[in-house]
Amino acid sequence: MANNKKNQEVEETLHVDEALSKSERFIEEHQKPILWILCGVIVIAAAIVLFRTQYLAPKNVDAANKIAQCVYYFEQDSFALALNGDGINEGFADIANGYKFTKSRNLACFYASVCCYRLGQYEDALDYIQRFETESVNGKPSAMIFEGDCHVALNQIAEAEKCFREAAGIENVATAPRALNKLAICYESEKNYDGAIECYQTIKDKYFDSQLAMDMDKRIESCNIAKRK
Repeated sequence: MANNKKNQEVEETLHVDEALSKSERFIEEHQKPILWILCGVIVIAAAIVLFRTQYLAPKNVDAANKIAQCVYYFEQDSFALALNGDGINEGFADIANGYKFTKSRNLACFYASVCCYRLGQYEDALDYIQRFETESVNGKPSAMIFEGDCHVALNQIAEAEKCFREAAGIENVATAPRALNKLAICYESEKNYDGAIECYQTIKDKYFDSQLAMDMDKRIESCNIAKRK
């Protein structure tokens, strides 16, 4: 038994030595390519660090400072100034288009979309809201609803319905009733009264605490009357 164990240990050692020898030979044979790969990794890592510290960080600060004046105009309902700037200060459009990879650029896309919508520039509003990215609980469905509003303004009802359905599918008590209500209105415009009734009934049954729920019986009855005509 002792001899067998010793023989097994010797065999395992030989296997390890053989593996090490193969590794050494591989490194020797491919030394230059390996060094080039390592150098490449180091250069890429250094470039990423430099990009973040020398470019992105200052850009973030610059964009954050500039967006403050835009927000001021936005809150005063001066949507043209907020969007395009005042000749001295840049607007949301400049920040959205000129400050890529920054946090302020993403926020500027949202504000720019709202400004365009309020100015009747619906195609631009749609473009900006589609560039806006968020995963927040309220932000994501709200952005979907707003995108749907842009499609409605452009008479793209099928696309609007898709946005409203996606937003309604996120079970958020603050946004789902709004999405369902807008979806139902789209259905009514197409005389799809059964679809509209289903949306209104869902608001009434599932989101009964919503302010919208108070009008659902009236809306459902209106759809039923329209169906009988």
